[in-house]
Amino acid sequence: MGVTLRDVAREAQVSTATVSRVINGHGNVSDATRERILGIAERLRYVPDSAARSLSTGLTHTIGVLLPDLYGEFFSEIIRGIDEAARRRGLHLLLSGVHGSARETATTIRALKGRVDGLLIMSPYADGAFLAEHWADDTPAVLMNTPMRGHRHSAFCIDNRGGASVMVRHLASVGHRRIAFISGPSNNFDATERLEGYREALRAL
Repeated sequence: MGVTLRDVAREAQVSTATVSRVINGHGNVSDATRERILGIAERLRYVPDSAARSLSTGLTHTIGVLLPDLYGEFFSEIIRGIDEAARRRGLHLLLSGVHGSARETATTIRALKGRVDGLLIMSPYADGAFLAEHWADDTPAVLMNTPMRGHRHSAFCIDNRGGASVMVRHLASVGHRRIAFISGPSNNFDATERLEGYREALRAL
């Protein structure tokens, strides 16, 4: 017989209700207790009964993460941060790289419906209209570094425009005036923002 919730509670010297709150990502548990319980659960190789949890709560305790790629330092650090935050809340990740393809992004989003409790997505195509077409309205989604205009989802962006402007001003400060800019695809949100920042900084020289 496998390790049970009661075994973890006994080892941690807490109630089964406390262990259940930690495993299910609920509040009212101190960070120290949460970390101790998760550590014990991992050491004992406790595996929650995902099917039973889903039936009783309607939740999968899984977050979908869609990124343009899963390789490279930039994306690795994003995944690391998301994973650390998810683990503290007893959540799991379902990762997918969509390789800059609008069709693959749409297909993956639709495939995740009903399998995750929320979606974190970084894609130049995933604006409000795109999500409205391919994602369930009642399931939370957070857009990372994507256009934030005209949609109901939470979103945050890297300051591409400001970064490009800083680069131009730096080159100008050391005497350069003929400054070229190598942009990305015209339909890429990051590339468009950086190009605008570059042009604004040049006009201000």
